[in-house]
Amino acid sequence: MERQPKENRFEYVVIASQRARQLLKGAVPREPGDKTATIAQREVMRRKVVKEDDRA
Repeated sequence: MERQPKENRFEYVVIASQRARQLLKGAVPREPGDKTATIAQREVMRRKVVKEDDRA
């Protein structure tokens, strides 16, 4: 797995954990994989999910 972004590690962790919760509740994954946490981390690193206020 690639390394987490250095600009804001706290934000990365928060976004990835929120996405992992969404996946556990039944959201469609945007990355292949078996583990929910790994899928969420990859999605955030590859910018397939972003914060709401970053979407403008």
